[in-house]
Amino acid sequence: MRPYDFAAFLCFLLRLTMQTSDIWDIAPSSQRKNKRYFARWKVALVFDNTTTKPIFHTLTHDLSMTGISVQHQSMEKIDTELTLLLAPPPIDAARQRIIKLKAVVTSSVPFRGGFRLGMTFIQDAELDKLRVNIAKYVASDDESLVSDPEGEEFPKLNF
Repeated sequence: MRPYDFAAFLCFLLRLTMQTSDIWDIAPSSQRKNKRYFARWKVALVFDNTTTKPIFHTLTHDLSMTGISVQHQSMEKIDTELTLLLAPPPIDAARQRIIKLKAVVTSSVPFRGGFRLGMTFIQDAELDKLRVNIAKYVASDDESLVSDPEGEEFPKLNF
């Protein structure tokens, strides 16, 4: 086998693995500077008014103090700015509150029939509130956040 054929074959296998594997759920990333917490919270992705893209409802994969990753139906361009409507699960009988955050897409990789978007938060007052309150959601394993009971499993995106 010629070297370039072998390299192309390896790239094909990597893409296939990324599309069908669950390893992306728990694989740590060396790109994040802050601790990444596994989390299943509801989130709506709102695109700016110049696009015709509808609001997309999905779940978080994980969350850190500086960013988030979510499942999306299509690939998004790097540096796309989105508004996120994040719904942490209610705790201690408190009413659920939606947190409105701004984020920029930093990665878009194939995942479970769709794409996994990695995003970095844009600093604002709402992000400060999330950072102050995140400790309330850290689970006993110190690796995950209390998840939404309705959000435990990702839907398989079929197009």
